[in-house]
Amino acid sequence: MWRWLLHRWISGMDPKPPDPAATLSSPPGRLPRVDQARGLAILAMIVYHFVWDLSFLGLIDPATRDSPGWTGFARVIASSFLILSGLSLVLAHGGSDGGGFDRRKFLRRLAMIAGAAGLVSLATYLVFPDNFVFFGILHAIALGSVLALPFLRAPLWLAILAMVTAWALPFLVQNAALAHPAVIWLGLGNRMPNSSDFVPVFPWFGFVLLGLVGARLAGRDGFAGPGLAGSGLAGKAGAWLAKAGRWSLPIYLIHQPILYGSLALVASLAVSQPDPEARPFLSACRQQCEANGGDAPTCTGLCTCAMESAKADGLWASMLRDQLNDEQRRRVEAIGKRCSELSTLR
Repeated sequence: MWRWLLHRWISGMDPKPPDPAATLSSPPGRLPRVDQARGLAILAMIVYHFVWDLSFLGLIDPATRDSPGWTGFARVIASSFLILSGLSLVLAHGGSDGGGFDRRKFLRRLAMIAGAAGLVSLATYLVFPDNFVFFGILHAIALGSVLALPFLRAPLWLAILAMVTAWALPFLVQNAALAHPAVIWLGLGNRMPNSSDFVPVFPWFGFVLLGLVGARLAGRDGFAGPGLAGSGLAGKAGAWLAKAGRWSLPIYLIHQPILYGSLALVASLAVSQPDPEARPFLSACRQQCEANGGDAPTCTGLCTCAMESAKADGLWASMLRDQLNDEQRRRVEAIGKRCSELSTLR
């Protein structure tokens, strides 16, 4: 007995440092690599929304958020979330670890995601009624999880065929009837709706199936291991990414209101004290914009864009003195049209 007590006492005096990999995988049933991938995706989304908000509020070039590189970045982020949702569906319910479909667990997760999607729709409708999110990334994940259920047990070739079909359909079918608001979320209409986040079933369901196929091929063992681990920077980054991945849904819901609210305050302070010459223009511009149905943030972005563009093009002084010639008027009209398009949420 005393030997055991002595061993415990000595061990207590010189504790063994914790294994970072063990810390990462401490929650039972979690896979650190998957959590870290999900954490990296949510971090990328925060970066994207931060720059998008800066651009929308006129704190940086308003054209930034609509540039090809930036919209491509947004598509990569959306794809990664959908791939991870399909992968997680297999790991949780595919039976690769000897288990099977857990109906209660699935329905609980589905209710959380669908409820969060509803909150996003309600919040964006209250703020941007003409551009609200009626079928965004959370809606796509929720519906995609249901649509993917048959492919947990279906032959793998059938899941691959469905994946390719989902990607190909928008290029094969573009029908005006399918652009009706009741079915436009399918993604097979001949026009895009006016929404700040639109992730239709087709082609995006194909990415859910891509994650599902990949997980079925690799099995649970293919995603085992600590991922980023160790005692250095990589281990700390891995720990934070894994933690963010485990809380990805709450982070998704709260990060944009915090970012947008903070940056909108900065933008309002920046615009509320402009140079004396700009103040009358900005005030009149915002009043006219809001009288035409625009909301305050959109009008602030539009008017700031117009002012900065006119200054950059050397038209500002002539605008203020109302001494524009015909050619300058055409340039000013082009600026107004461009800024109006950039300040409309898509």
